[in-house]
Amino acid sequence: MSPKFVRGGERPRPRPGTIAAVRPYELHGTRYYAVGYQLDGDPAAREARLSFDMIYEGAQPGDNVLIESVLGVVDRMRRAE
Repeated sequence: MSPKFVRGGERPRPRPGTIAAVRPYELHGTRYYAVGYQLDGDPAAREARLSFDMIYEGAQPGDNVLIESVLGVVDRMRRAE
């Protein structure tokens, strides 16, 4: 079986990172967040745009998180424990 993500297959493992910035905004009545983050071990700064249900309440710069993505698109960010 291929280790690649395929329809109906396993989701890729979450990658640890740190939030650098959080900017809330609203679009057509839905809350979104532009989240600047950095993956552990990768010096590149990145940004994801997530709806309110894709990120935990109260996200702040400096939080350690687990970042879930499919094909390079972040679809969930949760606090690391």
